[in-house]
Amino acid sequence: MARVIGHIDLDYFYAQVEEVEDPSIKNRPVVVCVFSGRTEDSGVVSTSNYKARELGVKSGLPIVTAKKRLDGHNPVIVKMVHEKYEVVSERVMDLVSERVDVFEKTGIDEGFFDVTTSSGGDYKAAVRIAQGVKDAVLKNEGLTSSVGIGRSKVVAKLGSDSAKPGGLMAVLPESTEAFLGSLPVTRLYGVGPKTAAVLGEMSVKTVEELSRSDRSLLESRFGRKLASHLLDAAVGTDSDPVVANSEPTQFSRIVTLKRDTRDVREALDQLARGVSSIQDKLVGSGKSFRTISAIGILTDLSTRTKSKTFETPIKDPALIKENTLVLLSDLIESTDRDLRRVGVRVSDLSDSMAQRSLSEFLERGR
Repeated sequence: MARVIGHIDLDYFYAQVEEVEDPSIKNRPVVVCVFSGRTEDSGVVSTSNYKARELGVKSGLPIVTAKKRLDGHNPVIVKMVHEKYEVVSERVMDLVSERVDVFEKTGIDEGFFDVTTSSGGDYKAAVRIAQGVKDAVLKNEGLTSSVGIGRSKVVAKLGSDSAKPGGLMAVLPESTEAFLGSLPVTRLYGVGPKTAAVLGEMSVKTVEELSRSDRSLLESRFGRKLASHLLDAAVGTDSDPVVANSEPTQFSRIVTLKRDTRDVREALDQLARGVSSIQDKLVGSGKSFRTISAIGILTDLSTRTKSKTFETPIKDPALIKENTLVLLSDLIESTDRDLRRVGVRVSDLSDSMAQRSLSEFLERGR
């Protein structure tokens, strides 16, 4: 069966999160910055939306320079709050991982996935799966993403790059070498500035030129392992697997309500599938939890959270729904605004088998 690997990349992630929080800024240049604190404008741009990029504002640009380029264009300058983006990222990665065979998060806004089994090696089926992933992220989080599909990680990553912004590109096995050939070697995943510089000294500037390079010469410059990777990557046959990340520390789901409301039952009914999904994840993973949280995003786009932490790990999934009802009620009572989105999170996960063993140990000790 042919391997089918995908890569998903959230478009201009930090800036797009800000646009989702405040849709009124979507048509303005949005720049998310890391301020050093030395002066009002000291620091650099972390990311920007496409409006800002059209005006020459990209990551790494000094803030003072960015402001000059955006002068007169009504820009939105935002301080980067990493914790906020991490929360959104975790929710997105949960959405992706539950729709693919294996998922490997490689950054706050990107990751690889394997759909070989679920697609049966059929690229048409893989495209449907990938489109389902993109649709789920857009529906649940309001975020667009770019996805590439191919027979290796290198090809999938280049596919998602080519699909930006917001597209989906499937590079079929029979089209792989033609797709790769004309690309500059610097586009290959894993080829950094130092490797590219050495290849340049060898007059290797395109992927096609790399594919025709002498193996022994490459080995003399890079060593056997890297030389093999470069040659395999150049024709899209690199076999680097998609490796699932370490065990989860939490499970969460959040949904956009059909209408703004303060009715806890109405909100919980629409969250029911999310609750069921988390229950299934707990059972499937064999995990227990200690903390459960209800999450509410209000009509002013602010976020409220109410949590309950148990003294010992809980392994009964049925407790999630009843505690979410109580926590949501408390959350609504704490504000005079309506709910726009609502979610649930279980955290402080532990292994249920370990918990049972401890319980049995204590029981035997009585």
